[in-house]
Amino acid sequence: MTKKFRPIILAGGVGKRLWPLSTESNPKQFIPIFQDLSLFDLTIQRVNKKNLFKTPIVVTTKRYMNKILASTERTGIENKLIILEPEGRNTCPAATLAVALSMDKNKDDNFIVMPSDHYISMNKRFYDSCKLISKKIEKNHLFLFGVNPDFPSSQFGYILASKGGSVVEIEKFVEKPKFEKAKSLFEQEDVYWNAGIFAFKGDWFIKEIKRKNKNLLEKVLKSISLGKYQGNVFMPHNDSFKQIEDISIDKAVVERSKKILMTELKAGWLDLGSWTALTAFHTDPSSPFSLSQRSSEARIEKPWGFFDVLMQSSSSKVKLIEVKAGQKLSLQQHKYRSETWHVIKGKAKVTRGKEKFTLELGDSVIIEKNQIHSLENSEDNSLQIIEIQTGEYLGEDDIVRIEDIYGRAGLH
Repeated sequence: MTKKFRPIILAGGVGKRLWPLSTESNPKQFIPIFQDLSLFDLTIQRVNKKNLFKTPIVVTTKRYMNKILASTERTGIENKLIILEPEGRNTCPAATLAVALSMDKNKDDNFIVMPSDHYISMNKRFYDSCKLISKKIEKNHLFLFGVNPDFPSSQFGYILASKGGSVVEIEKFVEKPKFEKAKSLFEQEDVYWNAGIFAFKGDWFIKEIKRKNKNLLEKVLKSISLGKYQGNVFMPHNDSFKQIEDISIDKAVVERSKKILMTELKAGWLDLGSWTALTAFHTDPSSPFSLSQRSSEARIEKPWGFFDVLMQSSSSKVKLIEVKAGQKLSLQQHKYRSETWHVIKGKAKVTRGKEKFTLELGDSVIIEKNQIHSLENSEDNSLQIIEIQTGEYLGEDDIVRIEDIYGRAGLH
């Protein structure tokens, strides 16, 4: 028999890695990047399946309450409970708070905790994975969803799973390793990214938190006892909540538990939490992605390659820059803007002032106003970077070329 899950949707993050698209006032989970829908909208719609999920609980902060209500108007999907944290304390306090509040009235609830900023393109496959876990939920285990990794990354936890079966035991969990360790794990068999989705029986989770972090549980319960309801909105006690340890479920439970099972999620899962991931998704012809803030400028061809403006506002501009093999941008400086470069493909040789250094995949660097700089690709394959410009003026003529292999020195 399929056991229903009570979804806990985590929606309080600010998406710092996607700045300036994602800001504290308008974080990535609420930005309508899928026509008129946001990642939060899609998440709420995904768990609106009555034979598998109960009415969801949303954990967020007061500043995003209006965005939650706007999503309800857009999707027509009501939430059982909205919890407004005084400030973010990471995923473990958020989940513990939601579980404890729900079990006060629903002792037998089973839960599935998920971020609101991930994309899943094949919902039926997601449902199939949930059904597999629901049949085993009475075993008092923590269940994870594993994703076959596409490349080495230090942004994800890694699951080393045993062989065979649709739901398998986890032999080891490595939380966000350094890049060299990630490369080693990537080359192994039966290794998965942790999708950040957790399923468990509520009473098992509370017992596990009590056994592993009794202090955290006591402070969560205190913030509940001193908190207050306003309709279906709960506000934990401010001072009590701020005393709770800032810790993730991965650190507080996954790394310390011996009762962990995993099912592989083959549902087109993507964490769109960085410009690297978002750009890859954006350039995929089959993706439904559309930045509402995207500039109308087309791709601009250059002697060294091209750039494409992904988005632009009055104070920031985001470009995808591709430098062809063996090519080099001019040695230059800008009067009105600073730039941040994130390497998403290849290796970049960078000149910044008197410094010369190499950036690899995932590395970044900040170029300040008036700082002399250059970018070179000496590899055999193309180089791609995300360039984030900020400043009072972002015109293409804010450039002074000092040296240029294409004869443009002194020109804009």
